[in-house]
Amino acid sequence: MSAMPARFLLALLVALVTGDAAAQVRLIEVLGPRPFGYFIGDVIRLQVDLVLDEPFTLQPGSLPKPRPVAYWLDLKSVAVDDRGRSDGQHRYRLLLDYQTFYAPLEPRELTIPGFSLAATDGTRRVEADVPAWSFLTSPLREIMPRGGGGTIHIRNDAGPMWLPVRRWLVGAAASGLGSALLLGLLAYHRAWRPFAGRRKRPFAHALHTARRAFRSGSSAEAYRAGLLSLHRAFDATAGRAVLADDLPSFLKSAPAFGPLGPEISRFFRASRRAFFGADAMGAEADLPRTALLDLGRRLAEAERGAS
Repeated sequence: MSAMPARFLLALLVALVTGDAAAQVRLIEVLGPRPFGYFIGDVIRLQVDLVLDEPFTLQPGSLPKPRPVAYWLDLKSVAVDDRGRSDGQHRYRLLLDYQTFYAPLEPRELTIPGFSLAATDGTRRVEADVPAWSFLTSPLREIMPRGGGGTIHIRNDAGPMWLPVRRWLVGAAASGLGSALLLGLLAYHRAWRPFAGRRKRPFAHALHTARRAFRSGSSAEAYRAGLLSLHRAFDATAGRAVLADDLPSFLKSAPAFGPLGPEISRFFRASRRAFFGADAMGAEADLPRTALLDLGRRLAEAERGAS
């Protein structure tokens, strides 16, 4: 083969490869903020939109790494947003944050260099060149101040501003007062302290008394005190002393407690054994303290629902 056909075939092969790569990379677009008005220390965010033909995907390993790019420029962060596939194309958006440390003596144009990205379909690999982006940076002050005196005139700091927050304070105070009022009404309705002892809620008061008695110790006297607190609640609710034999008439006059009839009967049996049978331990075995407190809680809920 002569030298001329060989060079022609090589040129044709390069053209085919270049055209094939261009066919896989449909779009590379660099979008930046304003290209002027930057000072030392400013952060510049560049957006790179990349469109590939399917089934090509971007290779994560080809992305630039946060690093010093030049003595005056750092790449602070790189973020990739895979925007999915549509119409046979795969779209990506890159967000790159650069920080400039260049301190110019006069306005000067600088260039953030481009870089290459790689894409693959599993067997083939193509590269996409991201172009550079230029911006204008300015000094923080003049080299030779204009005007008389030869000194730099620095503007005074802006004074603090009084913000109109009166209506916000009024709204916050009103919200606080409203919340306190609602909390007080809820405490009154549920007979929480300091409303636990009001007359309309004897069972709520009895529940607090029983809990306090049980916290004082595990003796038989503490258990009897818990039983006695519920007895007094039954008496206060009925307006008279309520014994075990009076239970049917009590439930008839206070139907809100009707569903708790079996548990109330159990309570009276345990109470009779504790007080008249002198067997507090046996009574507690029949009706443990947890069951007694649970009965007191359910009686207080029924009492609250009936009021």
